[in-house]
Amino acid sequence: MKARCVKGKGERFFERLGGDDFFVDQEHLYLACPLDPQIHAELSGQDPLEKDAQAFETKEPKPRIIFHEGVPYVETVSWKHLMQHADILFPHTAQKIRNQSLRDLRIRAKWQGLHPCLEHVEMVVFQVLPRFVRVPFSVKGSKDRAAALAAWLAKRVSLPIRYWRWTEEMEHEKKGGSAKGFDGLQEPRDGDRPRRVSVQELRQAVEGALTGRYRNTVLKQESRLRERMQLFAHWPTEARAFMLYVFTRGALEVDGFGFFHRAFDGALVVYKRTGRYALMDYYHRLYLFPDCRVAVSPLDLWPVVVEKYKHPLLARHQPWQRICLGRAPQGRSWTAANIFRSIEDGLNALYYGYDARKRNGYHSLDQLPGSDREVHFEDLRIPGDETSRLLENIPVTNAWT
Repeated sequence: MKARCVKGKGERFFERLGGDDFFVDQEHLYLACPLDPQIHAELSGQDPLEKDAQAFETKEPKPRIIFHEGVPYVETVSWKHLMQHADILFPHTAQKIRNQSLRDLRIRAKWQGLHPCLEHVEMVVFQVLPRFVRVPFSVKGSKDRAAALAAWLAKRVSLPIRYWRWTEEMEHEKKGGSAKGFDGLQEPRDGDRPRRVSVQELRQAVEGALTGRYRNTVLKQESRLRERMQLFAHWPTEARAFMLYVFTRGALEVDGFGFFHRAFDGALVVYKRTGRYALMDYYHRLYLFPDCRVAVSPLDLWPVVVEKYKHPLLARHQPWQRICLGRAPQGRSWTAANIFRSIEDGLNALYYGYDARKRNGYHSLDQLPGSDREVHFEDLRIPGDETSRLLENIPVTNAWT
């Protein structure tokens, strides 16, 4: 079933304004609102409404009503909040302007936004990665090991040419300038009387606010990136291009080890893939488990499984589950040694933690008579006639039991 592209509520806002114009003051928008004839007559009898564009103050706080050429305009949307939350109210427009801002600023890469702590990314690349990835002796014996490792990784990930060009441009360009101004509808100042504007002017004001916000944000991040890249000014071009790659892309994977920025909270997630492995049950029947990523983040050094996964040491069949370790990894700070230790704990638990004789964990591979459970493993069981073929290069990790 194909997904339909539906306009957000913000995009439909302009279409539902009604009329070609409205009024705006420092705080609110006043939309045309034809009233019931009786109510209109009662309001028109008030003295303040005899003059156009005069506010009608009621004893109740809000809303205010102004009249212009006999048409009432009712106070509705907060101007300040409309500008402040324009990116949420108008997501499609915001995405379009964001992409245009990136093109105007000549960003050569797939800009994902810089991680709040670039030092964490560097620590993972230069301290954690060598513990999981086999690095050549030429890199380990290099005088500047970090630069040599970055240059080697640039070749391993087949670094796109745009990062090389961006690195060369950064050597010759000056630091980014200020964002261009916008000549559209400006935010009203204190003391301004309500003034008449059109729907087109409001649309331009929203687009101008979003353009300025995104340009300023990207310029600040680019300036921060340039300052950080100054630390690697003496490195070879390929090494500096690799640092641009990991800083701006926010993700990397080499030989099953990698990291990425989690979408729903922006946390840096560091992981190691398990590869395929097999477990044995009480009756010596084998079960083939697929590859998954065992990961940790600065928010929680308890290892989790990224994918939707099932295992005797996982409580449910869903993603981002904590792995049963038998003990809590308390008191661990975000250091390279603790990242390595937590990921290793998670991998060892999946590989060797299940004892077929004791049937430990949340579930057992073989279903006990009379038991009813939510997670089943029959679909992972290897048929006897296919055991030798499937397990040729796949280890049975709990065979010791």
